[in-house]
Amino acid sequence: MKQSGNSKQFAKKDGEACPRGRPREFDTDTVLTSASQVFWNHGYHATSIDDLCKATGLLRGSLYGVFGDKHGIMLAALDHYAEGSVARLAERLNAPVPAEEALRNALLHYARVACALTGERSCFITNTTLEMQPGDEELRTRVAAIQRRMATLLAASVIRGQASGAFNSTLDEKAVGDFLLCVMQGLRVLGRVAHKEDALIGIVDVAMRALV
Repeated sequence: MKQSGNSKQFAKKDGEACPRGRPREFDTDTVLTSASQVFWNHGYHATSIDDLCKATGLLRGSLYGVFGDKHGIMLAALDHYAEGSVARLAERLNAPVPAEEALRNALLHYARVACALTGERSCFITNTTLEMQPGDEELRTRVAAIQRRMATLLAASVIRGQASGAFNSTLDEKAVGDFLLCVMQGLRVLGRVAHKEDALIGIVDVAMRALV
């Protein structure tokens, strides 16, 4: 997807106009991927607009012209990252294997990733949630929507497991979906300080036993 801005606006804010007065064009997905990496590595508050300009290769006016301000860039970057994260979770949960195996593999993925990432990086969504200020209602709403999507996917996996007889049919799938989301988030947080994969795999096994 391409976005373009007004070259006069860029010249006013950045002291640099686009060649021959043409609007500056850039690929939004590429920009947001770069921006999410900066926020992921440094956190929202420690990230400056200059950091974002350097990472994206864009002028300040170009970023402001499309996203409004640093907070707007953060929201757009989080949305962009979440789309990929939710899609990958759906792909793992819907793998052509028994529901219980797909669910366990999905949870194991988060356990292994949590161990592989450094304590500073962890997960972009988790880091953003932990750093979120109480009054940031717009970000809270975004994070809540992402969590709902993930919990819904997990609940659907539980329903499939119940239909096949692998999971306890009396379990409330919504409550279990929320429980599994807590497990996923917990693995990510615990992985920031405890990089022992066996311990995190043990947590996954306990979670799976709770479903039978």
